[in-house]
Amino acid sequence: MKYQLHKESHIRRIKIGESIFDEGDQGDFAYIIEEGEVEIWTTVNDQRLVLNILGVGSMFGELALVDKQPRSASAIAKTDTILTLVTKEQVNRRVEEADPILRMLLLMVMRYFRSETNLFRGLKVNQSSNSFCLDKQKQTELSKGISGAVDLIRMESDLRTAMYQEQFKLFYQPIINLVTDKVEGFEALIRWQHPEKGLISPDLFIPLAESTSMIIPIGQWVILEGLRALQRIKEVSGQELYLSFNIASRQIEDSNFLKWLTVSVKKAHIHPHQIKLEILERTLFDNERTLSWVYNCHQRGFLVVLDDFGTGYSSLQYLNDCNLDTLKIDKSFVQKLDEKSNSKSIFQAILNLSKALGISVVAEGVETQKQLEILKEMNCSFGQGYFFAKPFPLNEAIAFLSSY
Repeated sequence: MKYQLHKESHIRRIKIGESIFDEGDQGDFAYIIEEGEVEIWTTVNDQRLVLNILGVGSMFGELALVDKQPRSASAIAKTDTILTLVTKEQVNRRVEEADPILRMLLLMVMRYFRSETNLFRGLKVNQSSNSFCLDKQKQTELSKGISGAVDLIRMESDLRTAMYQEQFKLFYQPIINLVTDKVEGFEALIRWQHPEKGLISPDLFIPLAESTSMIIPIGQWVILEGLRALQRIKEVSGQELYLSFNIASRQIEDSNFLKWLTVSVKKAHIHPHQIKLEILERTLFDNERTLSWVYNCHQRGFLVVLDDFGTGYSSLQYLNDCNLDTLKIDKSFVQKLDEKSNSKSIFQAILNLSKALGISVVAEGVETQKQLEILKEMNCSFGQGYFFAKPFPLNEAIAFLSSY
C-alpha cells in the first residue's frame, strides 16, 4: 500500500477586487489570510454593507464548514491577497478537540453571527436578542483558542507542502555497542527545514502529524528513506547495520502498515532483523491490540523496542506480556548516574530485570565520559547520545562509521 499524497496547493492567490465566495454559496473551504486584506460584506435593504476588513492572520469562512449552512456573507479581496485553504476536516477536528466550554462558546458565537446582520461587530448584545454577553476573560480565552487553532491549521497545511516539496530530511544517530565499542546501528530522526521558518523542532510538528492522517505519509517517507540509507551503508561499508524507526499510534492502528513495511523491506533487499520499530509506553495501554501487533512484528522478522522507558507508568506487566526485544532507558536516568541519587540503583535494577527476560538495553542521552564508564561498570550493552555523536545526515553517518 503506497500512500498517495494529494498535491493540490493549499495556497490560493487572489487579485484585488476578485470574489472569494458569495453569500448563499455552499462552503468548501475556510481561509487564513497570509498576505493582503479581505472585505466581508452583505446586502441589507438593497444596500451594500461592509461587515469587516480582515488582515494577515485572520481566518474566515469557517462557519459554513461547521454548521453546513450556506454562506451568510460575501468575501472579496480588498488588495492582492494570498490565502491558505482550510478543509472541512481541519476545521471540524479543531472544534471537536477544543476545551468543552470553549467549544460551546465558539458554537454559540457562530450561531450569533448567523442570526445577526452586523456580523463580526462584537459579542455583546442585549437579552431581547436571545443572545449572550461574554466577559473579558472568556473573550480572551476564546480569542486564544481560535488563534491557536489557526496556527495549528496553518502548520498542518505547511506539513502537506513540506511532503511534496521535499522539505523533510532524515538524520541518523549512532547506537554504540559498549562491549565492542562499535556502531551497532542508527536511529532514524526526521528534521523539517522550512524555507522561511528555518529548522522546526520535531517536538512541534510530530505531535501535530500524529493527531492527523499526515503521520501515515510522513512515516512512510521516513521508512523508505531509511531503507535507502541501509542500502547505501552496506554498499559503502559492507556492514549490515540495523535502523530504528519511531512508530506512532496511528501507524500501529493502520491495518495495512505491517504488510506495507514487509513489502517495502523485501523490495529493498533488507533483512527484517535490520529493522527495529520503537514504540512509546502509552501505546501499550491497549494491551490486547499491542500484544497482537508485537506478535505480528515478530512473525515478519521485525524487532520491537520500547522507547523512553521510565518516563511513563513503566509497568513490569508490559515487559512480561509484550515480549519486547529492547528497552531504551530514558536519558533522565542516564544523566543522573554520576550524581548521588537513586538513579544508579534504579538503572541497575532495570538492567538486571531486562537480562532475566532476555531483553537488551540501550542507555539514551549519554553525554559524558563518566556516564559511559558507569554504564560499562554496570554491564549495559548499548549506548546512544551526544557523547558519541549528534544526529547527522547520511554522508556524515557513513564517514562516522569509517572513523569510529
